[in-house]
Formats: sequence, C-alpha cells, structure tokens
Amino acid sequence: MPPKRKTAAKQSPKQVATPAPVMANVAEAPKPPTLPPSPSQTTISTLLSLPLRTLQDPVGTAQSLLFDRSHFWPLAVLLTAFNLVLGVAIILRVPYTKIDWPAYMQQVDMFLSGERDYSKIEGETGPLVYPALHLYIYTALHQLLPVPRERAAQYIWLAVEQGTLVLTATVYYLAGRDRHIPQWLLIPLVLSKRSHSIYLLRLFNDPLAMILLYAAVVGLQLEYWKIGSFLFSLALGIKMNILLFLPGLLVVLFQFRGAVGTLDSLVIISLVQLALAGFSFFETPAQLRIYFAAAFDFSRSFLYQWTVNWRFVPESIFLSKSFGSLLLLIHLALLILFGLYRWCPVPGGTRAVLSTGLYSPRAMFQPAVLPGQLASSHLPLVLFSSNLIGMACARSLHYQFQTWYFHQIPFLLYLGGGWGQWGLILGIPAMLEKAWDTYPATPRSSALMLAAHVVMISGLWATGGKPSEVTDEKDE
Repeated sequence: MPPKRKTAAKQSPKQVATPAPVMANVAEAPKPPTLPPSPSQTTISTLLSLPLRTLQDPVGTAQSLLFDRSHFWPLAVLLTAFNLVLGVAIILRVPYTKIDWPAYMQQVDMFLSGERDYSKIEGETGPLVYPALHLYIYTALHQLLPVPRERAAQYIWLAVEQGTLVLTATVYYLAGRDRHIPQWLLIPLVLSKRSHSIYLLRLFNDPLAMILLYAAVVGLQLEYWKIGSFLFSLALGIKMNILLFLPGLLVVLFQFRGAVGTLDSLVIISLVQLALAGFSFFETPAQLRIYFAAAFDFSRSFLYQWTVNWRFVPESIFLSKSFGSLLLLIHLALLILFGLYRWCPVPGGTRAVLSTGLYSPRAMFQPAVLPGQLASSHLPLVLFSSNLIGMACARSLHYQFQTWYFHQIPFLLYLGGGWGQWGLILGIPAMLEKAWDTYPATPRSSALMLAAHVVMISGLWATGGKPSEVTDEKDE
C-alpha cells in the first residue's frame, strides 16, 4: 500500500505566523533625489505668477523684478518681448533710411562678377574697407533675400538686435555670480532711439560684429577659451573695431590661461583671419597683401563733417597728423596705466602675475592667477573698459559706432564708471543718448560725449581694484 500522505494540522488564528518586525537599525531604501527646477522652469513659473503677485503686492513684486537675482531672467524675458514688439512697430511705421546698404550690394556684385583685387572692390560710398566675413555675409544676403531685399533684411537685423540683448543679459548674469549685478541695468538697452535706428533702419555691419563679440565674451566667461577666441576672430572678420578689445583680451587670457594658452588663442585668431582671406583672396601672395592692407587699413582718413566726437575741435586741427598722434599716445598711455595698476587686482599686481606666469617653462602652461582670486565680473570689465578707452581716444566716431559700446555702458557705470553715484549711473546714459542723437553733431554734443567718457574712465580708475588693497586669503 502506498504510504499515507501527511496532512498539515489546522492552525488557530493565534498560531498563524506573523512577519518579524523591521528592526529600527535597518536603513530604509533611499529616496530618489529631488531635482531643483531648471532656470527655464523657474522663469516660466515666475512669469505666470506675476499678474497675481502684482495685484497682491505691487511694490514688492517690482522690487523683486528689478533687484532679486532669482528674477533676473523673468525681467530679461519681459524686456526682450517688449523690444521685439517695439522693433516690429519701428520697421512697419518708420521709413527705412538708405545709407550704406546700396554700396554693400554694389561691392557684392563686383565680387560675384569675379573681382578678387580687394583694392578695386567699391560701391557708391567708396572702396570696400571691411574684412572678408563682412563681404561673405552681405553676399549671402544678396543671394538669398527676395528683391527688394531691404525689408527682409530689417527683420534679420531685428533678430540680431534680439540676440544681442539676450547675450548681453547673459554677460551681466554670469558676471554677477559672486556679486549680483541687478537686472534693472538692462532697461536702458531697450529705450535708445539711436540704437534702434542703427539696428533696424540703417542695416550697418556694426551690429553683426558686436553680436559675435558678445557671444565670444559669453564663451570666455564659461571658460570655453578656444570657442571664445574663434568667435572673437569671426567678429574681427566683419569689422576691425573689435581690435579695441584686444588689449583687454590679452590681459585676461594671460591671467586665466597663462602664456601658452594666450599664444594658443592668438594662433586661433590669426588662423581664422587667414582662412577668411584665403577662401577667396589668396590666389597669389600679392592678393593677400592687398587684402590685409585694405581690410585693416590703420591709415584711413576721416571726414570732419561726419565726426560725432570732435566737433568742438577746429577742422584744421582735426585733420592734422599731430592730432591723430596725440590721441594714439593718450590711448596707449591709458592702456598701459590700466594694465599695470587696475587690471590685475591680486596681491602683487601685474608684476606678480607676470612673474608667476613666466617663472618657468612649466608655469607658462598654467594660469597666471590662482582660481578664485578674480571676481566673476573681472573678465567682461577688463574687455569693456579696454574698448571704452579706445572709443574715447578714437580718431573719429560716426553715428553707427554707438553700437560698439552701447550695451556695455550700464555695466561699466555700475562697476565703477559711475563713481558709485546714482546720479551719474542714471545720468550718463542720458548724456550719451543726447550726444549720439544730435544730428548733425555740434560742438556742444561732442563735448558732452567727451565729458561722459572722461567721467567713466576716471571713475573706473578711481574705484577700480588696486593691487595694494587686495590681501591674500592666507593673511586674513
């Protein structure tokens, strides 16, 4: 017989086994980390909550929008939207002004017809005096835009204006990582009649160069040194005014990258310029020499009737070589003074930075300044003040040249150019707007412009970081 199967005995409810209690010392399963909201999410949520918050607390909401770092991008978005609407209204309601665009198109026609002698490419306003990327960009516009091209080009320039505003806001935001730079400084950048006129009604090449320059500054702030150098050279490939930033660029490159890193950036800048020229103008060495002589002509003469900054100087003096030599001497002297005593606010100053960076072959591969010694605003401050010095000493400024420093003015004023005085920080932009908006320029408007430049440069000098005032953290 098969063996009997054993059956389990019935258990009373009291006998039913219960799971053992979890010990207190047993670690619970880790919870997934909660990610902080992204800046874009924060900006969107802040913008959506603004109407209700404004009704509940209008004063507090306004203060947050103007001064609170968490509200930097919401205000920047609002200003960008306002600038877009205003820009479209200007294009639709204000007549386009024909100045250099026809000449640019005539120069493009000669280029497309096969002319490769740069000195012979010209238009109704004179010969082509800009580097090759300028010519390539306007050639692309000539080929791609429907005829008449001006209206379509105006909307492209509006996009450039919008992009410049966003990049400028990014420069301000990154510069305020260790000391907040308030976002209300962006407000004057959307209110300038002269700036909107240059961007939307004239179609000059200056805005194209400057948007690339600000992109380069952002790249350098994020320590993308090679990309920043590449973008800097592209900007230089449109207009040579970008060279005004070069002294400041050399200073910050040496400080942050060292001697070899500085040389690396200079090689990138040089190769880009050679590539732009060689793309169409390097069939013979003679053609290349002609190209660089025409595109980077430092001996150009300027007409007295178009100068905006020296109308109070008699024409005979303005046209003299001695006047140009004096301005060049002042320019070099100011660069040397700032380079020696203001652009290296670390213990020991410029001498210590040079000694550190050139101490040995190994040291040349290292940054000349220790991490954390320089403020996050240092890099754009040096670049922008270098440009301001160059503009103040310029042989002649024309109306479109306002774009060379317009977006930098509030930044420079807040970081010393306004002497820490609200009257100057708010008043100098109004002074400069009045000077740039006076047509034709008068002795009074030129003197007003010069006074604003002198106040800003002297303020940057007086309030700038002095090496003797900076102490090493180890000594504190």
